[in-house]
Amino acid sequence: MTEWRPVLVGVCLAACTESLVYAMTGQFTLVGGVTGSALAGYVVGTDPADGGWHGLMAGVAWGCLLMPLSVLLTFLERTPILFPFQYVIPLVETPGELTTAIMLALALPNVASGALGSRARRDATGTWFDPEMAEVDAVEDA
Repeated sequence: MTEWRPVLVGVCLAACTESLVYAMTGQFTLVGGVTGSALAGYVVGTDPADGGWHGLMAGVAWGCLLMPLSVLLTFLERTPILFPFQYVIPLVETPGELTTAIMLALALPNVASGALGSRARRDATGTWFDPEMAEVDAVEDA
């Protein structure tokens, strides 16, 4: 089940990160969504599956905000503004290929960074931030 606090935290970090990237480069990138997804995975806990799911949810929520804004700014500025898709478009031949490329490029990095965020929350024994896990591991080892 989705916990919305980690998703909200991830979206807030994505917005802050992407605002800085846009101010420096004038383009939107995937950096904000990936960092937000990693933080969502980190906040939700130590299970990589939960981290991947919450990373995906943070990426989807952030994408729902970023995509319309990106399309609007692309039309207003008359330049492609979502990096790296201006380089992907010439490589594909059909709208289906482009849709698949965009969906994979937007989903897979968020899932991976969310899972890595959850993995970063634990050390080699899985007890870094969760003292209750240390007690469970001690009982299992005995």
